[in-house]
Parts: sequence; structure tokens; C-alpha cells
Amino acid sequence: MPGTLSRRAFLVNAAAVPAATLMPTGVVSLARPTVTTASLIEAERGVIRSAMKGSDIGAAAVCLVEGGQVRWREGFGYASGHGSAAVDASTMFSIQSTSKNFAAVAVLLAVQDGILDLDVPIARYLPSFTVRSRFEHSPQERITLRLLLANRAGFTHEAPLGNNYEPASPGFDAHVRSISQTWLRFPVGTRYRYSNLGFDLAGHVLEQAAGVDYPQWLRRRIFEPLGMHDSTADALVYLASKGRALGTQEGFVQVPPVTPLVVSGGVWTSAADMAKYLGFMLAGGKAGTQQRLAPHLWDEMHGFGLGGDYGLGVMRSERRYGSTPVRLLHHRGGGFGFGCVFTYCPQAQVGFAAMFNRATSAGYGFGERLLDQLLSARFGPRQPRVPVSSLAPIRLNQGQLQRMAGNWIGRGAKAKIVAAENGELLLRREANEAGTRLAAIDGDQLFTEGADGEVATYRYHEATDMLPAHLECTNGEDALDQNDGMEMPAGPNTPHWHPWLGRYRIDQWGKPSMSVVLEQRQGWLYIDGIRLVAEVEPGLLFTSDGEAVDFRGPQPTWRNLRLQRVRNADAG
Repeated sequence: MPGTLSRRAFLVNAAAVPAATLMPTGVVSLARPTVTTASLIEAERGVIRSAMKGSDIGAAAVCLVEGGQVRWREGFGYASGHGSAAVDASTMFSIQSTSKNFAAVAVLLAVQDGILDLDVPIARYLPSFTVRSRFEHSPQERITLRLLLANRAGFTHEAPLGNNYEPASPGFDAHVRSISQTWLRFPVGTRYRYSNLGFDLAGHVLEQAAGVDYPQWLRRRIFEPLGMHDSTADALVYLASKGRALGTQEGFVQVPPVTPLVVSGGVWTSAADMAKYLGFMLAGGKAGTQQRLAPHLWDEMHGFGLGGDYGLGVMRSERRYGSTPVRLLHHRGGGFGFGCVFTYCPQAQVGFAAMFNRATSAGYGFGERLLDQLLSARFGPRQPRVPVSSLAPIRLNQGQLQRMAGNWIGRGAKAKIVAAENGELLLRREANEAGTRLAAIDGDQLFTEGADGEVATYRYHEATDMLPAHLECTNGEDALDQNDGMEMPAGPNTPHWHPWLGRYRIDQWGKPSMSVVLEQRQGWLYIDGIRLVAEVEPGLLFTSDGEAVDFRGPQPTWRNLRLQRVRNADAG
């Protein structure tokens, strides 16, 4: 659940340890920790303790790698509440979607071995696999591992079986089989949209081609070679471990202990092991004296050749410190009662990871100030990468303003673009009612300035006969699909829709999680405020952001999640 770097404690149990016991011996060793680094670590301890206290995080562990040495690894709090074992550097945490970084390395190692190819259709490896698309026949003939690992195959986020809402895991094989029942949101290869399903499918391809289950492949090819003895993706192993943290989530006494998304979110690890993995990534795929991942494949992973800010299992944030452009590489994780931040900067030879047992915004701030100050000390104070003063906005005409104005849908959020009286556009997200200036560089390219002075650019794409217009953003998670415009024609007002209207709920782990209204406005159907723009057959509809809504059977679904009808008596 990721987004970009901008988003998503206890008792000290382990002090910093000698680097020789943790890091690959082949990593270049620089000077010993400076007073500046030590003081920054001490300040970050205070930040973590305060954040944990204010957000009910009961267990956390962190590590910092700098200059080829482990500067810091430490546990905070108790693994499963007061009175339980104190967290230390070997306490195991679920890292959820940070597992996707491991998944990319796992697949690339199979490419290195000649078992897989990034650019052949996955149908070569899975002849019986199919997936549904309203855009093209046999889309599996165009889907490649590269597209799966870059979140560009068009998949939705949740599967009918084995997802973030079911209380029990049906098993990984059943989960993967159910992917064939899903509908692609977009034509293959055309859009970035974050998806668990692409990674789980890539891991299944690896299993079939290598003849070994995915957790065993991770153990043989990554965990054992790097000396990561506290790490696994095997549920039988982590469930049997007494040294693991318990996930917590508001509203739930107990969180399901097994993550069914074995590839996209199934890794459990410790701060000690994450320090080793950071060392591996900072060394360009080298551990000790051995080059475990070939340099050209490490470059493939981090090359961002398909555009945007998501490579193969990794995201990027471009910054500028002093006069130096600096690229941060990262992947966050969150779900099933856990959160994780994981960031590395090979350019500065620094990396940080934090794991915590409640996925709150406070946890996702761990390490941000620490890394920022380390980079500022190395290169100079942070500056906007592209100063707004260097851009020359143009004035849009009335027609251009009108095509942008209206309601838009993003990942997990809604937005509104307003044409102001002065001829400019304002972008209003739910958390920003005042609005942000959305200026144009040309008729199709726009930009905003963030609170940190950084510029995000958007490119406008015209509507097609199957999809509305969309704004693709350089920050991939901020992309928007047009929901409805200012002058929208009346909808078809189809009579067979009427029995479906009303209130529904979506359950998570057996408890009501979300209330959803299916209503009609100006002849169009809306679900949770999102317009259903296409009905390809009676009862099978698609929203403005490409998600399927299926009323053809006794159990209606939206995004593959079950819609439970709420009767009037239940609503009261």
C-alpha cells in the first residue's frame, strides 16, 4: 500500500553493534561514526519514542547503515504487549509490501540463472493462465514479468480469494488461481497502477519455472547467502517463532497472523537482517566478496526504463541537496497490523529501515528527518529540484479550463479541479480544501508545487471510447482519473439498475469496514461517489478508474470485494 516516500520505541534493547558482525565483508568501510551521526541517532530515538506513545505502536525496530557500516540497530517496546519479550534487533516483523523489493530480486536472480526472461509473455511459463479484459483478447499474451514487477500490466489490487479483507488465508495456490477471475483495469502496458496481484503472479511464474516454492527460493537465493537468519516467507516458520512481534490494528482484538499474499507481502524479517539487506542493495547486489546479483540486473531493477517513479519492485524520490541531485530508493509496506519503511541511497552509501506493529502515519515518519539531515550534512541543505521560478506557465483558454474542471479519482482519494476566476486551475484534494495551484506548461502538461517546494508534473490524456480522461503524475500514486466533468451529458438511466440501488457494506476480517452507497445521479450510477462509466453486459460495469462492479450473480462485488446489502432495519 504503498504510495510515495511522503507517506504510509519502547525500551531500548540493543545498542549499535560492530559492523563486522553484520555487513558483507566486501562493502567498503569508511570512517567510524561521527559525532554528528551519533547525535542524529539520539535525536531520532526521541522521535520514535514520542511517536510510538502517541499512536499506540507497541513494538518497533530500526537499523541505519552508513558508509559500509551498521551505525544503528535497535528495538523498542515489547513484541506482544507489556510483560512480553522486549523487542531487540532479532525480533521478527512482517514487512508487508516492502516484500515486493525482495520479490524483484528473487525474479532477477532467476533471470540471471537463465530460468526466466523479463520480456517474454508469461503465457510461455503459464500456458493455462488467463485474465479478463474488455480492451483486448488474450491479454496474457502481452503481459511480461517486467510489466508485472513495474505495476504496468493493468491489474487491480485485490484478488477474489486471499486479499486484505478475508479473515483466513485460502492458500497461495488458490489465491493465484483466482486472479484469472479478475478484470484488468487498463490495457496491458499502458498505465502504472499499484497492484499486489502482479507480484503474486510473478512469484507463481518463478515457482513454476524453477520447480521450487517461493519461500524456499527466497531462503536459498537471498536469505542464506546474505546471512539473514531471522527472515522467511514461510508461514509455518514465522508462526512457530517465539521471537516475533504481533500485529495490531485499531478496532480489532486480533489480527490474522497469516498474510495470504506470499510474494507481494509475505516476508518477515528483523532489524539485524534488514541491515544486511540494506548493505546488499547499497553495494549494488554484492554480499561479501561475491556479486550475488549481476550489476546489469541491479541496474535493470533501478533503471526506471518504463518511466514514472516505480522501477522493478522499488520506488524513487528525486531530490537536490546543495547543488547535487540525489536519488532515494524506497518501498514502504503496511497491512495485517504492521508497517515498514525501507530507504537506501547508493550515491551517499546510506540506508534506513524501520518496522512497527501498527500501520499508522506516525510510523511512516520514522527515519525521514534522520536521512534528510545526513544527506544535508553530506551534500548541503536541501533545495527544490526544479525551482518553480524556472518554469514559465501559460494561460489556458476557456475550453482547456473546462475539460480539466470537475471531479477526479485517485488511489484511495477523491479530488476536484476548479477553474478559478483569474483563469487558473486549483487542485483540491480531500485533505487540502484550500486548493493547490495547478499551472500549465503547455496544453497537456501541468504542475503543482508541494509544501516542500518540490514540483510534481501531470500530463493530460484525452478520454477514449472505454476510459475517461486521466492525469498521469510523475509521482505515480498521485495520478487521477476524471470522474465527471462540469458539463456532462445525462446518463442512460437504465431500468434494470434500479433494484441494485441502496446501501452496502464491505467487511474486513469478519467486521464491517466500509459503508458504500450505490446511487443514481443525472442518469448515471455512482458507487461511493465514483461514476460507473461503462456497462459491457447487463450487470457488469466499470468505474471511471477502471474497477469492475459485478451484479450478475447472487453476490455483488466491487474491486473483487464482496458487497453486503444493508437493509433499512440494519441501517437503523
